[in-house]
Amino acid sequence: MEKRSYRQACAVARGSDLLGERWTLLIVRDLLIAPRRFTELQTRLKGMGANLLTKRLRDLTTAGLVASPDADRCYALTERGLALEPLILELVRWTLRSFEPGGGAQDLHFPDWDLLALKALFKPDVGRTQRFLARFESDGWVAWVSVDSTSCHFGLGEPPAPPDIRFPCLVPALRSRGEIVGKLSRQHQAAAQGFLDAFGNA
Repeated sequence: MEKRSYRQACAVARGSDLLGERWTLLIVRDLLIAPRRFTELQTRLKGMGANLLTKRLRDLTTAGLVASPDADRCYALTERGLALEPLILELVRWTLRSFEPGGGAQDLHFPDWDLLALKALFKPDVGRTQRFLARFESDGWVAWVSVDSTSCHFGLGEPPAPPDIRFPCLVPALRSRGEIVGKLSRQHQAAAQGFLDAFGNA
């Protein structure tokens, strides 16, 4: 079957030929967070058939956005694929500004998706002189987020160094800033305020 195309001499149309296909941006979202095995992607893209996932991964690999599975059978974004991060983050910002927080009780949700949302809300500030490393934990899920004056990074699992703050919660709990900070030890409260100040509201 011939690949669908808008057949328009326009950058938006050409990009949409690939990225506008159903599920494609969600694959990119999950691979921006971490490399994934095929079975992991299936779990996280509930409702997407295995054949369609195979096709989308093949198309993204052919386009040079996704690397072929490595020795651990994980798919990962290439440098070209990682360059889509600003587009994904801007889509997150636009959605948060434009719509009420959504999601029904039965909607699928993975806590690491919120790491991308947090990064989208990061505010660079050359006046920020301190780097903060925060650790999040809830029900066995562990992740970390680091910020400095110009950048925000995150990862799954234990942080790469001793954290300045240990948040005993998932990322969305940060909406209740006062309540969360109040639960921390005094030595961590100042660092937590500095960390949270690095993020704006949608």
